[in-house]
Amino acid sequence: MAGQPEDQRNAATIYTSLSSYVMTASLGVIAAQAAVATLLLDKRDHLTCFYICMIAGIVASVVSVVFGGKGIAAIASGGFKGTWSIKSNGDPFNRQAIFCLLGMMLLLVSVFTGQPKPENPSADQIQRLSTIITQQQTQIDDLKGRYVVLADEVQLLSSATSHPSKPTTMKRRQ
Repeated sequence: MAGQPEDQRNAATIYTSLSSYVMTASLGVIAAQAAVATLLLDKRDHLTCFYICMIAGIVASVVSVVFGGKGIAAIASGGFKGTWSIKSNGDPFNRQAIFCLLGMMLLLVSVFTGQPKPENPSADQIQRLSTIITQQQTQIDDLKGRYVVLADEVQLLSSATSHPSKPTTMKRRQ
């Protein structure tokens, strides 16, 4: 038994309202994709999969809105004729929901695609590294000087031990 015309009209209103909510969710997915793209584009490398997921997600969200519009139009045109029906040809509301969910899933997948870019050192880090390098160069120069002094002393000692008949006096360098 079919419901009264007023009941059918109320059911059609509920369907169209739900479709409007799904349209809002699809548009929200598009907005979220824009936000994700803004945040991730400068922080990731190798973004081919990211672009594919984002474009497919936008297309799925737009297709969802189109199917919702077709379903609402079918209900409205039937209601204009006096026959309120919630089942239009091809069930566009089901397709609308599927494409909306697909858009959401593609948004989530796109967040995890790409590889993080290596971070560039800040000016403070560069200055700190430059200071460390300068300190280490100073230490290396000091060690080179000590090496020369020790090499000279070893040379004097080796020459003194190879010629024991000659008395040598070793002068100590400082």
